[in-house]
Amino acid sequence: MATPRLVGFVEHLGIREEDVGPGEVRCELSVDERHQNIQGVVHGSVLMALLDTAMGHALTGILAPGEFCTTTQISFQFLLATRPGDRLVAHGRVVRRGNRIAYLEGLCRNGAGEEVSRAQGTWYVGRVTPKG
Repeated sequence: MATPRLVGFVEHLGIREEDVGPGEVRCELSVDERHQNIQGVVHGSVLMALLDTAMGHALTGILAPGEFCTTTQISFQFLLATRPGDRLVAHGRVVRRGNRIAYLEGLCRNGAGEEVSRAQGTWYVGRVTPKG
């Protein structure tokens, strides 16, 4: 990734990531009981965080020096329940990057290769202005 980032929520969840190519990132998460909801399936917000991370980091990896990005809109579709013990793999990619807005898509599969969730959204691309 082009911009160094702080340790935080991604590491807390246990998400591991790798650059696949320009504008593409793959994130992986082995889910356990800490990630489940009261019905015993993985909480939807975990899948949301996994996809948002893959997509956002795909854009972060192609930003120019002095640029930053932030999610402005994102939509998720949950297609199949996941359970503790599953290994989830999310792939995020930049579909189109404009001057200030980027459109991204993400797809998450379980260890069996089944599609469990999808996402698409827009990110704002800003520029750091020097203080002075």
